[in-house]
Amino acid sequence: MKTPQPLWHNRAILTDALFVLNGDLSELTRITAETGRFCRQHSLGPEVEFDLNLSLEELFTNALRHGGCEGMKEAVQIRLSAADDGVRVEFLDRGRRFDPAGAPSPDPNRIGGLGLHLVRSIMTDIEYRRAGESNCITMRRCL
Repeated sequence: MKTPQPLWHNRAILTDALFVLNGDLSELTRITAETGRFCRQHSLGPEVEFDLNLSLEELFTNALRHGGCEGMKEAVQIRLSAADDGVRVEFLDRGRRFDPAGAPSPDPNRIGGLGLHLVRSIMTDIEYRRAGESNCITMRRCL
């Protein structure tokens, strides 16, 4: 006898984590909690979890401090998707237009500016697009 198929046909239901954050630094704890939950559900190790947290916290903090999202309701949306070869990340913020790929390399004689450099060194396949009023960054953390 054939095993019945699930009622849903969208694999994303099983593999994705989606969360929306207000423009407040206190939401950093939600990033950590949601990322940890996602990594546990998909048996991803502490190194992957650390890298995802570091990247998401950097993008989130930049959206608030430099993008104009501070104090904004539903300022950021994050989707984590599991794949056989890694984790796909979609980061959307409602801030000013900013393409992280175009940001200059950090100046070693200056304090700050290392966050995006870290994101670019941890994540691969980083793509940026502007969709309506949102910055949309997609990237991947390989396993």
